[in-house]
Amino acid sequence: MKQKNTSKFDKEEIREKFKDLFEHSLDLIYVNDLKGNFLDANDIALKKLGYKREDIPSLSFIDLIDKEQLIKALETTKEIFDTGKNSERTEYKLKTKQDDFIYVNTYAIPLKKDGKIYAIFGVGTDITESKVAEQKLQDSEIKFRHLFESSPLMIVLMNVEGKIIDINKRGLDFTGYNKENLLNKDFRKLNYIIPLNYELLTIKKFKEVLKKGFIEPVEIQYYDKKGELKWIRVHASLVEVENAKFIQTIFQDITKEKQAEIMITKEIEKLKDLDQIRKDLISRVSHELKTPIMSIFGSSELLLEIFNDQLGKDALELVEIIDRGVKRLLILIENLLDTSKIEFNKIELDLERVNLSKIIKENMYDMIHFIKEREIEINLNLPENFPIFLDKIRIGQVITNLLSNAVKNSPPKGIITIDLQKIDNTANITVKDTGVGFTQTELTRIFTRFGKIERYGKGLEYIDIQGSGLGLYISKEIVELHGGEISAFSSGRNKGSIFTVKLPIK
Repeated sequence: MKQKNTSKFDKEEIREKFKDLFEHSLDLIYVNDLKGNFLDANDIALKKLGYKREDIPSLSFIDLIDKEQLIKALETTKEIFDTGKNSERTEYKLKTKQDDFIYVNTYAIPLKKDGKIYAIFGVGTDITESKVAEQKLQDSEIKFRHLFESSPLMIVLMNVEGKIIDINKRGLDFTGYNKENLLNKDFRKLNYIIPLNYELLTIKKFKEVLKKGFIEPVEIQYYDKKGELKWIRVHASLVEVENAKFIQTIFQDITKEKQAEIMITKEIEKLKDLDQIRKDLISRVSHELKTPIMSIFGSSELLLEIFNDQLGKDALELVEIIDRGVKRLLILIENLLDTSKIEFNKIELDLERVNLSKIIKENMYDMIHFIKEREIEINLNLPENFPIFLDKIRIGQVITNLLSNAVKNSPPKGIITIDLQKIDNTANITVKDTGVGFTQTELTRIFTRFGKIERYGKGLEYIDIQGSGLGLYISKEIVELHGGEISAFSSGRNKGSIFTVKLPIK
């Protein structure tokens, strides 16, 4: 062909404007005039078509496009010129210099100068591989197409590179995607379908089917177009069509089966938990009730037999033993009742506007004898007034549990600090002690039912081991019923602990 006049075409300007596409795109990038003559092209396009850069001046789409598609190409060019808009994606069969053919899926963008279109910028994706595979499959398609499309199972065909060649109607219905979303896509890049935690597994199974010719069924999850996770059982095998190998993958929807399985598993776990609770309850109640009952019984016997007519110093001490035992029984019984209420969602809050600072002080003073007995120093950092809507009895119960826990686990002359602050729209209560602290394993247990931490050994004699292990569990439930959260932090053994309660201010 004759050399073309390209005086109106500024190659450097176009190259600069579309620099990234020309240099980095894996697609065919080209520029042609309105008659179809090539003005420029990237290396990918030239390589795919079998030409060199010096061949560009003599190249024309008229010589490359299959004759049957020439009219369509001319109509597309005219439509771009008339409307000034980008073309829709179109497939073309292009002839290479070696008289082979490649298939491209391309669209065109009009280039304008002074308001007039002078050239067309095109981007084409090489779909030869999928087109050739598709054509080879067509010979045998009639034989299995009906089975393929009417199958109640999802069927996907992939080439050995992992690109999706075909998918049946059941697969499209189940996933919610259309073929354009999936065909010619590498399954390894479908991260919007395959969850990250299954990515390595799917790649491993892909390699396995290439090596062995099949895989044993495997169960995985995937996202449908709505973003919902579903379960499928995957069967895959290597098949050969026209001397070309493909992977036939059959997917069975097991979502309902899995949901039932998960539900059954959860119910079994609940039953195990309930059985363990029953065992723990019997064990702990028996242990906790034995000592106070024996205290009451023994003291009562001594009062009747020895101090029947008088109550002196010794008698008073025995009465105090009775009192302490009864109090322990009452606390245990209340905790057991609260645990039962929590299990059956029977705890109801009596919300009212109160001064949270006052509640903290009152509950601290209720324990003053216990605090003085252990020579604990209490630091209160509270505002004078902190109005908030909550159930003062229940939150008082939480404060008492946290403070009691701090006192029991602090050595004599230890320090406990209680802070109350407003952070954003939240009341933050922190109870910090200088006591025995918690290990990371213990921190995972302290808010569970009967999550009592048993700690013995040299240097830990000061720890008060009394208690059922229900207080922090109940506290957590009460806080969460208020829409708040409770947490604990400790740097380890003998490094103290910090409990934090966050309550929304309403």
